[in-house]
Amino acid sequence: MMEELLEYRQRMINRFAEAPGLIDRAMAKIPDLNQALEEGGWNAHQVITHMRDVNSQVYLPRLQRIMTESDPIFKNFDGDAWMVDHYDPHEPLGAILNELKEQCLSTAEWLHQLAPPSWNRNGIHPTIGTHTLQWWVERTLAHINEHVVQLEGSVSDKK
Repeated sequence: MMEELLEYRQRMINRFAEAPGLIDRAMAKIPDLNQALEEGGWNAHQVITHMRDVNSQVYLPRLQRIMTESDPIFKNFDGDAWMVDHYDPHEPLGAILNELKEQCLSTAEWLHQLAPPSWNRNGIHPTIGTHTLQWWVERTLAHINEHVVQLEGSVSDKK
């Protein structure tokens, strides 16, 4: 059972390390990065900015806090409000992508160094409750995957 858990965690670490390639492949297929991916939705630039910003403002600090504090309590984060206040349509896409990729790779490296008991440390969110570092890692990966699928889906919808 422990071996299976360690293998599962290693697969999650691998998913972080593989995310930059998935993002690159999805982005390469989008003909117009400034066109909304879906009716009334964000364009690819906005999605990539959102992914980077949510990682840097929410998920990655939460993972770090779980490791440095005892049962840290997290604040709610409104991603849409953040975009309204902070989105810069002129920020170079390459720079945003590089930051996002570095986040993924450095997180994979950091997680790889954790001792198994660390994955059981808790973080507390006021509306979704108390969850382990492992759960927060899963949630972070789910957010990345959700937007990779969104980017990929925008291409398949237009075929």
